[in-house]
Amino acid sequence: MATMTAATKSYTIQYGDGKRVLEIPAQNVRAEIEMTDFPAVTDLPGAIVNALELPIGCAPLSERVKAGDSVAIMTGDRITDKMLGVRDGIGFVLLDHLNGLGIPDEDITLVYAGGMHGNTLVNDHLGEELMGRVRTIVHDPADDSSLTYRGVTPRGTPLWINTVVAEADFSLGIGEISPTVHGGWCGGGKIMLPGVAGQLSIEQNHAMVLWPNSSFLLLEGNQMRMDMEDAAEMAGLKMKLDVLVNSKAEVVDVYAGDFRQEHRAAMPKAREIWTTRMDPTDIAVAYPGEGRERALGSSLFCSLEAGRYATVEPGIVILVLSAVDGWSAGGPTGQHASAPDGMHLSLEELARMLVRRDDDVRGISIMYLAKKALASRRVFLVSEGISKEDALAYGFAFSTRSFEEALGKAFVERGRDATISTNIQHGIGWRTAPWVEG
Repeated sequence: MATMTAATKSYTIQYGDGKRVLEIPAQNVRAEIEMTDFPAVTDLPGAIVNALELPIGCAPLSERVKAGDSVAIMTGDRITDKMLGVRDGIGFVLLDHLNGLGIPDEDITLVYAGGMHGNTLVNDHLGEELMGRVRTIVHDPADDSSLTYRGVTPRGTPLWINTVVAEADFSLGIGEISPTVHGGWCGGGKIMLPGVAGQLSIEQNHAMVLWPNSSFLLLEGNQMRMDMEDAAEMAGLKMKLDVLVNSKAEVVDVYAGDFRQEHRAAMPKAREIWTTRMDPTDIAVAYPGEGRERALGSSLFCSLEAGRYATVEPGIVILVLSAVDGWSAGGPTGQHASAPDGMHLSLEELARMLVRRDDDVRGISIMYLAKKALASRRVFLVSEGISKEDALAYGFAFSTRSFEEALGKAFVERGRDATISTNIQHGIGWRTAPWVEG
């Protein structure tokens, strides 16, 4: 939350187990990047059915399925049980509607399409009641025995997809549209690749971070995105339902139909929600949000990309987060994970690893993008949990525990009249990048 005096603007953020106030001279603040919060849909079941029966770019669902058809419903880790698994949520409304069209529950399979994200959140995202109603499977991209080969995309990605999905008479995906570094935006055909694709397919696609225009927030001309959509077409994705949400994860709009056309129809409002029109500033102050600020790894690449778009070249990004859990929290022992070795490597070395397809290509692609963003701007880290030595080894230009020190150094480098943008208003800074398209 921001407050203002004659001389400063104050931003109160969650920082570790407490709060911290960031004071910034008001005369320097030129832009406050924030999410546009539309109200939640008042009749979500009605909106879902309406979208399915008045779809964009294809015939209504009622004309495309019939009694005896097998149906595969795919959803990933961006759709939580609050949207999917509650009684008036997407999952139950869709199942009830399919029942009314002659498709009983026993002919429906719910597929958790997590790609290579893992499956630790399956129960949280689907909900036990929904999982208990229909057959539910968790896609495993590393299990070759559960995959079907569909050929090679025009951009050279051999495509294996989940056999249950491949063999279903009708496949329907459920997703959310929001920014991402892999493919520019979530939603649309991404439910197939990486969602239910094989590991080798995902790795080939994610190595496209090396290609021109495979970048954050870019849609048309994004090579990785185009490869995902080619794969979805080859895999036979019949229909896609995508939602837009506000900062409370409430559904504010629903789109359904042909996976390309419904996705493009949603993009103007998606950009209005997630992006802020602004002129780039000399300095950007970025805060990744309460859900991500305790660990550096969970917020780094998107926060840096957002900061890069918000600043002139060369500009300064001040990334503020406690990182009290270190690089990432968790693991079966409860120990905090250290940064992957790749964060100590150069951009060139990471590029070599991507070309060779070494180790975890998805993880390497994320580190490559993070290092690329670190190389494009001078990034100052304000953190409690990351040592100065580690921060400099990762590629940060400066590291401190004091926001005042970081801001003072930025003023020394850019001048006292330097313009500043803030990306902390709603605590979800990685989702609120400047307008770059449309």
